[in-house]
Amino acid sequence: MDSIKNYIYQHFEQIFVIVILIAVMLINHYIPNKAAFLNFYYLPIIVSGYLLGIYRTVMGAVFCILLMGIYYVIDPSFFVSSQDDASIFLHLTVWGGFLILAGAVVGKQQEYLQTETQQVKELNAKLSTNEKALIEANKSLKDYSENLESKVNQRTEELEKSKESIELLKIKVEETLYSTMDSTVAKLIIEGRLRDEKRHVSVLFSDLSGFTTYSEKLNPEVVIRDLNRYLSEMEPILLNYYGHIDKYLGDGIMCEFGAPLQHDQYRLMAVIAALKMQEKLKESGYPWQMRIGIASGPAIMGLVGSKRQSYTTIGDVVNLASRLETTCPKTSVLIDQYTLEGVERFVETRLKHDLGTADVPSEANAEVFKSLLRKLDTLKDFREKAEIYYQLGQLHLQAMELPEALDYFKLGLQQNAEHTELKIAYADTALKHEQHCKIKVKGREQRVSAYEVMGIKNPLLEKERIPESCYNKYENIESYINQLPDSKIMHVEVLDASLGKSKCVAFLAYALCCELGGFNESEKKDILTAGYFLDLGKEIISPYLLNHSTSTLTTSEFKIYQSYTKESTRILRTMGYTKQSILDIIYHSNEYYNGTGEPDGLAGGDIPIGARIVTVVSSYVALTSWRPYRDAWKQMAAFDELQVRVNKGQCDPVIVNALIAFLSQIDVQT
Repeated sequence: MDSIKNYIYQHFEQIFVIVILIAVMLINHYIPNKAAFLNFYYLPIIVSGYLLGIYRTVMGAVFCILLMGIYYVIDPSFFVSSQDDASIFLHLTVWGGFLILAGAVVGKQQEYLQTETQQVKELNAKLSTNEKALIEANKSLKDYSENLESKVNQRTEELEKSKESIELLKIKVEETLYSTMDSTVAKLIIEGRLRDEKRHVSVLFSDLSGFTTYSEKLNPEVVIRDLNRYLSEMEPILLNYYGHIDKYLGDGIMCEFGAPLQHDQYRLMAVIAALKMQEKLKESGYPWQMRIGIASGPAIMGLVGSKRQSYTTIGDVVNLASRLETTCPKTSVLIDQYTLEGVERFVETRLKHDLGTADVPSEANAEVFKSLLRKLDTLKDFREKAEIYYQLGQLHLQAMELPEALDYFKLGLQQNAEHTELKIAYADTALKHEQHCKIKVKGREQRVSAYEVMGIKNPLLEKERIPESCYNKYENIESYINQLPDSKIMHVEVLDASLGKSKCVAFLAYALCCELGGFNESEKKDILTAGYFLDLGKEIISPYLLNHSTSTLTTSEFKIYQSYTKESTRILRTMGYTKQSILDIIYHSNEYYNGTGEPDGLAGGDIPIGARIVTVVSSYVALTSWRPYRDAWKQMAAFDELQVRVNKGQCDPVIVNALIAFLSQIDVQT
């Protein structure tokens, strides 16, 4: 019984169609006029097409047609009609065709609907599944959104703490590196750009004389305090001239110039830094004296050490610098021959014969010396004079003042060429002089010449640039120029070996104002000050560009070069110079007279007169100065170049003519 129910349930559509079809057939069988009921066959066929599909529906339609055909063959009278057999056949044929067509159309539509229905069911199933997932997701999202703000705040706090920790760690690492090594070296290490290499550098050794004795008399904390104060004054000087402080040797310092960053003027940087160190020590009134030795040449540099590394320099140049420092007189700077070649244009030096190995002459010797000089003035006999010269030479020889001893021995021989002792003393002293003018360095077969740096040359005394009569006319203004702070401008001039340019520009600018007339003293000094500080802004320009001719620079590089006047005004403000007239002169000093210059393209009289004066004077000084890429121009060649610039519209012709007239000692005609 259950199987019958299941079968009926599973095949309900077929059974339903068959039942309808049988019912129609039975009705049609018992009704005489069968043609009247032909359209009833559409009912089971349409239902079949909807429920059973196109194939079964067409088969059912064909079956109905065959059934009607059988009825017609058995008894045509069943189809009551006044028509003949042909018409009845045609009627049945048309009816059968429509019956099949109706079944096929409905069956096709049923299949389409069944496919669509199946797809809808599948989509509904997926939708149901997705709906469940969506409900779960919405629930999770709701839970998450409720806690999102707190989670975001918590995560933000964690990130902030992490960032602060990283920044703090970075600061600590940098502070540790900067406290143990040069900041430039530390930066290169952090960036991974520090390399082991061999290059030419200058090595400076400094040491304090008398510090050990001083420290033995005081408590340790006082000694360390004073030493740190001394080092805190020396460090800025060395760093200002791009020195790399290698290490502290008790009260001594080892420093390299030209490393780790390369600078063409490393020798000049080292020597000027040394002179500034001696100057600072003297100003500060310390109870010590300092010795400084500088040697230059090829050296190997890099990070040395295993776990604890330091950036240092290795080579003969280090040994030589150390030896120069130990033999250097107190308060002096001693340099080698190669260093001299890089600085002799800018500093006064002398070949050092006293290497600090002799004692200072006693007061008794000094008295003997004076008495001999007095006796010499009273003598007329040449032989007696020769003897006195011999004794004077011996006194100088005892003090190891070899050149002076040679001079006296030579004078004695001129008085008495047969004086045997004089001959022997002269020969021995000449030999000692040759030997003692050089020092012996461990590891070198030949001795090395040592030169004592006496100071920076006065650029105003270069007669080729400024004739002596021109200097004498305005030499009183030099004292005012010397009062201007020189640390920043000298720092810039050392970079491109233009040491002394600012002083020359300031002097000539003031002199030209006087020659032109029409300026009061305040205006003259404003123009002087502007000329002195004109090149301050060049510190922003790469040393590579500064040490190459502007004619070799690209357009973009030349624009960078010309921008230094803006930087000069900015630096000058930070130094406390806020007078607008001075700042305007510097700012417009790169303007061309024809209006094609920088920065504002002013022309003619719109350019401040001070700027026009400074432009001409600065050009003249630059032309007559030695540069790393050329020799200094002769004065007449510089005059010709200024006239060329006048023809190009770059310089004020009146000011150029006034400068030429002044330096040529011709009366100024304006």
